[in-house]
Amino acid sequence: MIALLKRIEEACAWFGRAIGWATPILVISVCLSVLMAQLRFNTLFDWGFAVPLFGSKITMNGLTDLQWHLFAVMVMLGGVYALHTDSHVSVDFIASTFTERTRRLVVILCDILFLLPFAAVMTWFAWKFMLSAYTSNEGSSYGGLNDTWIIKAVMPLGFGLLGLLGLARTLRLIIQLVLTRGAVAHKDIGA
Repeated sequence: MIALLKRIEEACAWFGRAIGWATPILVISVCLSVLMAQLRFNTLFDWGFAVPLFGSKITMNGLTDLQWHLFAVMVMLGGVYALHTDSHVSVDFIASTFTERTRRLVVILCDILFLLPFAAVMTWFAWKFMLSAYTSNEGSSYGGLNDTWIIKAVMPLGFGLLGLLGLARTLRLIIQLVLTRGAVAHKDIGA
C-alpha cells in the first residue's frame, strides 16, 4: 500500500518536473519580445489559419501573454513538485527540534486541516473559472492569446494534483506511523 501511495505522489509530481522544460520557452519568448520591441515589429509570424491559443499569428501582445501564462503554469504545477520534494516554504527551524514521529504528526495534521480543504475548495472554484472561460470563448481583446480556457484549465489540474498528492502523502504517513508504532510495541513486548 505504501508503494502504491508513493507512486501516486510521484505521478502527481511528474507534471511539475515536466513543466520545468517550459523555462527555455519562457526565456526565448522574453528575448523575442525584447528584440521585437527594439525593432518595432508587432507581428512575428502570420500563418493565415487558426491555431489554438495563438490564432492566426504570433504578435508582440501574444508573446507577452505567453510569458505570463507560462509562468502561471510553471507556478501551478511546480508547486505540486515542490511539495513532493519537500522544497516548499516551511517552518524547518521549528520542525528541526521535533522527533521524526512528531514531524510526521504535524505534517498529517496540517495536511488534514489546511492542505486538503484548501486544495478541494480551490479545485472547485478553479474548475468553475475555467468553465466560464470555455463557455464564453474567452480570449484577448488586444491581439494577445486566444482560447484562454486552455491556460485556465491548469488551475483545477494543479490544485487537484496538489490535493491528490496531499491525500496520498497523508495516508502514507498514517500507515507508516501505525506500522512503526506497531513494530516498536512488538519490540517492547519481546524484550
